Amino acid sequence: MNDKIKTIPDKPGCYIYLNNNNKVIYVGKAKNLKKRVSSYFNKAHNFKTTKLVREIKDLNTIVTANEKEALILEQNLIKKYKPKYNVVLNDDKKYPYISITNEKDPTYIYTRNYDPKNKISFGPLPEGSSARNILRTLERVYPLRRCKGNLGKPCINYHIDQCSGACFKNVDKSYYDKQIENVKKVFNKGGTELKNLLKQKMIKAAENLQFEEAQRIKEIIQHLGFTTVDQFVDFSESFNKDIFGYFHDEKYISFTVLFYRNGKLISKDSMVFESDYENLQELFESFVMQVYQKNMIPDLIILPPNFSVGSLSLIFTNKISNLVDKISVKLVELANENAKEFLIEKIKYKNQKSVLYDELLEKVQHSLDLPTIPNHIEMFDVANILDEFVTGAMVVFKNGLPSYNDFRKFNIDIEYKDDYHRMQNMIYRRYQKDFNKPENLPDLIIMDGGKIQVNAAISQLELLDLSIPIIGLVKNDKHKTDHILNWNNKIINLDKTSEEFLFLEKIQDRVHNFAIAGFRKRKLKGVTKDELSEVKGVGPKLLNKINTEFKDRSHFYSLNEQDLKEFIKNETTFKNVLNFLKNKKKK
Repeated sequence: MNDKIKTIPDKPGCYIYLNNNNKVIYVGKAKNLKKRVSSYFNKAHNFKTTKLVREIKDLNTIVTANEKEALILEQNLIKKYKPKYNVVLNDDKKYPYISITNEKDPTYIYTRNYDPKNKISFGPLPEGSSARNILRTLERVYPLRRCKGNLGKPCINYHIDQCSGACFKNVDKSYYDKQIENVKKVFNKGGTELKNLLKQKMIKAAENLQFEEAQRIKEIIQHLGFTTVDQFVDFSESFNKDIFGYFHDEKYISFTVLFYRNGKLISKDSMVFESDYENLQELFESFVMQVYQKNMIPDLIILPPNFSVGSLSLIFTNKISNLVDKISVKLVELANENAKEFLIEKIKYKNQKSVLYDELLEKVQHSLDLPTIPNHIEMFDVANILDEFVTGAMVVFKNGLPSYNDFRKFNIDIEYKDDYHRMQNMIYRRYQKDFNKPENLPDLIIMDGGKIQVNAAISQLELLDLSIPIIGLVKNDKHKTDHILNWNNKIINLDKTSEEFLFLEKIQDRVHNFAIAGFRKRKLKGVTKDELSEVKGVGPKLLNKINTEFKDRSHFYSLNEQDLKEFIKNETTFKNVLNFLKNKKKK
């Protein structure tokens, strides 16, 4: 290791630490790679860093042109590898937004994947704000395009005044500009005009004895005031700021971000990590960067005054600051207090629940008698009805959190009609490509099922000469997880209220839902499959051309041979389609 450190350049970039299985366990960035990496091995550290250093068996470095590139690269590498010693935000933590698309004829969308390419977005909206109901109200009161557009005739929503008319006519840009301005008022000024309009509709519905409709409108009016001013300090100044705070003790550190829009606190988020006060600045930078990988950047990001904005200012420029005014000082204090309360609440229930996923995974290791902590878990399931559209699914959890980019579906089209062979097929396909890449292999494989499924997996791992612990989650007659079967066919009974059992059950629910979703999608595709797509040479491009040119498929089918030849330029495809049409007429 020392020889390798000597060759590291005095340049900016990222360093990657790996364990004895060649798995990435930590990613960092530095202005000077040689100095930063050397510091890990030539001085005393706190408990967490010492634990990390003991696990390092190899390292790689990537040189970048400057510190800004290193900061961006670091976040991309963390997102890719989800290293156990880095701050890694849960992929589930995507906040809701109502957005308007950036098109000639824009439309509303509800999304948890903030996209800066949209024309405008409003959020993050708080959980429980009935964002979808607000969206439906906006569609009714300030309609944009509600259909696909260019239908050649008015859509059903146009007839009820809920579509701009882009379905059959050219809509002037000024119409959309006016509607978007109205929507901005809803979010920026409390939606007074919309609330008054809805109140009139509510009164009218009540007068007409439409009490359910009146109640629905009343609930929408309440949700339009989505602020938490009854819980937190309210300021008269109008601003869009995100305020970061923290609190730590000897073992844990808690980060909090408060989302303020137009002077109102609309949402907050808090997370707890293993305390690493020695590298607090680095942890905080990583937390901030990951928040904005998934979410909208406000007018101003405020950090506590003891944190440097140096590296972060390379990304956020003048939108980030720790030089706070009187109001921001109060807000940072509030963020710190929320971080403290969140950590206290977590520790308060520690006997019932782990504060960190690290602790939970250690419990899983102990309960299942695993050789290592299962930081990387893969679980498999199969879905089908009457042996049709058999679909396999694999979900992946890294460091206790779902790793959605690693989820996989398998179309299983084999002659055998039993779970044993289907599981064999899926397991072999998954691991044969990585059998010589230990860094890509899991610490634990879970099968949805018992002896049949576990033995099927074992048979394929033996074929590939792989040694990975395998367990099966066995369900009872009521389709509830009952017990665990390990690789030695030994039954393990865990307390069904224990944290470990509930965690494994959560993974099982996830893979089951993922398999069912894949099966349904495949079935729908099979049912609605275009018969022309079965003809050799007819791909999506030609199908799209046919559907565009011929509004009725019968018109295409009635083409004479010469017209068909002029339409389909490729000689082989033309002959294949011609034969298809001749056979169709015979039936």
